[in-house]
Amino acid sequence: MMSIDFLLLNQIKKLETEAKYYEKNGEKDKANEVYEKIAYLYEEAASKVSLQSTKELYLAKAREYRNKISQKKVEKINGDETDYLQVAKSMIEKTDLTWGDISGLDNVKSLLRQAVGIAISKPEKPVKLDPPRSVLLFGPPGTGKTLLASAASNSVNATFFNADISKILSKYVGDSPKIVDSLFSLAREKSPSIIFFDEFDAISISREEKENVGTGLLQKVLTEMDGFRKSKDFVMVIASTNRPWALDEAILNRFDYRIYVPLPDFEARKGIFELELEKKGFEIEASYDDLAKRTEGYSGREIAHICRKAIMSMIKRVNPDVENAKPGYKLKIGKITKEELYKAIEDTRPSVSKEMIRKYEEWNKEHGSV
Repeated sequence: MMSIDFLLLNQIKKLETEAKYYEKNGEKDKANEVYEKIAYLYEEAASKVSLQSTKELYLAKAREYRNKISQKKVEKINGDETDYLQVAKSMIEKTDLTWGDISGLDNVKSLLRQAVGIAISKPEKPVKLDPPRSVLLFGPPGTGKTLLASAASNSVNATFFNADISKILSKYVGDSPKIVDSLFSLAREKSPSIIFFDEFDAISISREEKENVGTGLLQKVLTEMDGFRKSKDFVMVIASTNRPWALDEAILNRFDYRIYVPLPDFEARKGIFELELEKKGFEIEASYDDLAKRTEGYSGREIAHICRKAIMSMIKRVNPDVENAKPGYKLKIGKITKEELYKAIEDTRPSVSKEMIRKYEEWNKEHGSV
């Protein structure tokens, strides 16, 4: 029986002949379409072989054919030409966030620091170490997954790429694999780099739920993740999801660490209130212990929202004429009352049910990293 990669290479040979025909006749757009197919097939072949040298050869061929495709002039999307490299550059975010800026989550931060620390270090002896290069952060929405990735990047002075999968899929449609290709190329160039993929489940294929969204993008991301594992350039992928059970087992196996980011506990909730109020210079009449008790089951994002609502209520109370403010108006700042904080809590209901928390905890027991 012929191997899968042999069959793919036969397809590639036929496509190469087709591409040469289009090039000879000046039909560059059609040639580029064929080059894209060839690159995809080489990536697929790379994912089927176990020998690392063969895998790297196929990936190199895939990059060679993608380089044949013009990076500047591409298909028009919504009437505008898209420069893939510029899109990748737009994902770079400067961050000065530190681990201390994130309240609580001590176990989560420890696991993530460990993963990044091992990945960027070099063994003192010539051993064959396979360092972690990919981390999946999962848990309820609003628990600080993006902040954790940002702090991890800043801790090692890495270039931080914030890539929102949903936006890539919705805005660039069929061109999303090309965006990802430019993203990883730029990340290697600007190494050390950390690429953060938010809402990673948006491109997943779940056998259980029978979803198939962004298959080409998924194949490209997984191929790149396989390829940079042995690379000398430091590139790490940190992905996040609120729906870890929607990820296929084959995808989960690509992640070296799978870290559960839970809702904040009592001390973490207290710390978030302090960060959002006291550390920003505001005074309150309530106790932080009391506020933490009243917000059990709330996410960090929801607590931050409560603080903003209470601050706005205070500003309106001590500045009754603020609606008529002109340039130079001096905004009075008073103490935030218990009533203003309690009302903000009452008006903001937690979005994650106890049943959902149990689902996360059960999934963590089966798939999470200790």
